[in-house]
Amino acid sequence: MTDDVSDAARSIYNAKATEQFNEDATYYFPEKYQLGILADWLSTNGIAYTTEAEIFSYPIDVLASKYETTVAIELKSRNIGKGIDQALRNSDFVDYSYLSVWEQNVTDTLIQRVEDKQIGLIGIDDTLTVHVVASESPQQLCRKPRVIELIKNNVRGDISVQQQQGQADD
Repeated sequence: MTDDVSDAARSIYNAKATEQFNEDATYYFPEKYQLGILADWLSTNGIAYTTEAEIFSYPIDVLASKYETTVAIELKSRNIGKGIDQALRNSDFVDYSYLSVWEQNVTDTLIQRVEDKQIGLIGIDDTLTVHVVASESPQQLCRKPRVIELIKNNVRGDISVQQQQGQADD
């Protein structure tokens, strides 16, 4: 009974929060918060990454690698259509490319748009959910050792925004 009540309350809260978010266009969560959650997940899973990387003068929000696999992640809080284009462009340089958006922005329509491409889709709230797994890029315009070297030489030692806020509260 308690679980049913909790599930019902959670469902009502999520519906109201989504409704409020959609009604208030000024309600905005910057991408840096999304990056903090993503960075924590990458670190926890032993994945090396760098942020704000550039390949052939193209900016990539997050460039990551584990073993010999390379991944690009484009973070978007707004203008998701542009994010799809950027993630698709990023797929020219890495094995797998993802678009990352706030979980409340993940819709069936967005999932369908991403599935029609070779990119993947990540939804972020307090956790990370992969909604669409990226297809492996058939060909990279940049040599893989160069991408991995770029990541290794620029691995960030910064702590995430969430950890910074937690330390400030202490």
